[in-house]
Amino acid sequence: MLLEKLEQGANFTNHEKDVARYILDHPDKAPGMSSAELAEASFTSKATVVRLCKKLGLTGYQEFRLKLVEEIGQKNRLARMLEGEPIHDKSTYTDIINTLPGLYDKAVTNTRLSLDKNSMNRIRNMLQRVECIDIYGAGISYILAQSAAFKFATLGVESSAYESINGHYLAARKNRKTIAFLISFTGANRTMIRTARYLRKATNNYVVGIMGPHNEVIRRECHEVVEIPNRDSLVSLDVITSFSAANYVIDILFSLLLSKCYHEHAKSSLEMLQHMDLLLDRQNTCGEEV
Repeated sequence: MLLEKLEQGANFTNHEKDVARYILDHPDKAPGMSSAELAEASFTSKATVVRLCKKLGLTGYQEFRLKLVEEIGQKNRLARMLEGEPIHDKSTYTDIINTLPGLYDKAVTNTRLSLDKNSMNRIRNMLQRVECIDIYGAGISYILAQSAAFKFATLGVESSAYESINGHYLAARKNRKTIAFLISFTGANRTMIRTARYLRKATNNYVVGIMGPHNEVIRRECHEVVEIPNRDSLVSLDVITSFSAANYVIDILFSLLLSKCYHEHAKSSLEMLQHMDLLLDRQNTCGEEV
């Protein structure tokens, strides 16, 4: 990058450093100057400016100025985009602990407002009839898929998380009623698109996408799509908001299924409590293990 080379000043003479310093201190003025004007403003000579351009590996001042305009434009564009980020290099501990709840709340609220009640009811009705729940994800969304599988499994439903297609497994289980959830924070993950296409065309799975806004392609391969917001953040905050939004959708579906089998689940939970001492490492008041 040209600006980085000017900041480093490797092998620059003192006069060349003066030119570089002027450009970095006046990024709004320097790109519009001629070589003579830049030399005058930096108290050097036109020959020094030309030598600097050559030292930077450029053919001359015109190429230097074009690259400078391009890089400064990109830098300004990046700065404008980062202005809206809630966490930045000046954020303190107090700023962050006060900011994050707002991010969570905004992600959940935006998702709640965009939910299609009819679509969610259709998914709920299917959930109540299936024998198996498969959840697919890639990267961090696979971690969310694992968490979702664990939640649904606590309700006594066979649930598994996958990062890719297991064709033999699906073929052997083709007669079991299955709902497949695919999670993609962008909606355009190629692995998830291929997975959706295979599940829709090669299996009897009911395919549901929990997807970000760029879901035009994968939507055609799903029976239902629940859209989640995506901030398109430059500093990875989209991971926080997308994860929170997708987790909220999963928790809604989990809760809908729980309400349907509430009495059965309550009964099994009471049975579990009878054997809680086998699960916990506890000691009595005398220090003996129970």
